Amino acid sequence: MRQIVLSTVAVALIAASASQALAAEALAAGAQSRPHVRKDSAVSDQTRKARDAVNQPSQPAWQYPGWSAPAGG
Repeated sequence: MRQIVLSTVAVALIAASASQALAAEALAAGAQSRPHVRKDSAVSDQTRKARDAVNQPSQPAWQYPGWSAPAGG
C-alpha cells in the first residue's frame, strides 16, 4: 500500500516537472524570436521640472558634529 502511494506521488511529481520544463522551454523559444525593443528613455522637460519643484529637505544652519565632546573640555 505504501509503495503504491509513493510511486503515485513520484509519477505525479515527474509529470508536473516535465510539463513545467516544456512550458519554460516554449516560453524561452518565443522570447528569442521577438527581441525586446526599449522605448526612448529620455525624460521630458515637464517631468524634469516637476522633479525639481519637489521641496528638498532643509539643511540646518550649522553642521551637527555628532555625539563627540567639545575640544578642550
